[in-house]
Amino acid sequence: MIVTGLVLAALGLSAALIGAELVYAARRRRRDAQHEALLRRLQSDVHALVAGAVNVDQHLAGVDQRLRRLTERQDQLELRDPMRQAYDHAIRLIRQGADVAALMERCALARGEAELLLMIHREQREEVLT
Repeated sequence: MIVTGLVLAALGLSAALIGAELVYAARRRRRDAQHEALLRRLQSDVHALVAGAVNVDQHLAGVDQRLRRLTERQDQLELRDPMRQAYDHAIRLIRQGADVAALMERCALARGEAELLLMIHREQREEVLT
């Protein structure tokens, strides 16, 4: 009778352990399924981000190319502008120490233009020297 009781107790314990293992396995399967679903969503998000980054990169390359063309065009236009050349020459003369009269004579500038250029660029020259 004691042996039968022990056998029944062992069977009951075994059944309880098997039941607990089945419950644990079911929970683990649900958790694994949730993790796999989360992983698929994250992979989808990463793919979307990569695709977006590629589009942004292509857009930036196009913008950069347009900016370079515009900069080159602006440089070409500035080189053709006779007034720009006169102002550049006047600025070089100011850096060499020219006065208002010299600027008016050599660059064909009005007195006001010559005085303004002299005032602006002498101040910049003095700031650089100090």
